[in-house]
Amino acid sequence: MKFKFIWVGRTRADYLAEGIEDYLRRIKRYVQVEVKEVKEEKIKNIPEAIIKAKEAERIKMAFKTGEFLIALDERGRQFSTSSLAQFLKKLPAQGYKTLTFFLGGPLGLSPELLKQAHLCLSLSSLTLTHEMARLVLLEQLYRVLTIWHGEEYHK
Repeated sequence: MKFKFIWVGRTRADYLAEGIEDYLRRIKRYVQVEVKEVKEEKIKNIPEAIIKAKEAERIKMAFKTGEFLIALDERGRQFSTSSLAQFLKKLPAQGYKTLTFFLGGPLGLSPELLKQAHLCLSLSSLTLTHEMARLVLLEQLYRVLTIWHGEEYHK
């Protein structure tokens, strides 16, 4: 199985970048990992819809046929960690070898891109920055993998 992550822009906060790298290393012990960082649009007197559309085009270019697409969005479906583990565990049996998680920039994802996703996932009803959401996603996926392997990390 492979986890692919597509996000807009680089992680600017050093403490978040360090955490992201730590969890990527942990996840790589269990599954293949690919990270694609796409260019972030500058937010300067440009309508939000245009910015989201340009970023969406860059994200879509990283998609491949046969991937299970998971959009991160505040209005998405919320899971407990255990139920997320159960949900994701079923996907390879349905023919999906790559789970592709994609996150927008500060303005989020375009409605068109959200419609393309097989699943819209919300990490919390709390508001998280797009950079913080990367770290929270990776930490939760690491928990999912430890659940799958019957390890002690998940409490």
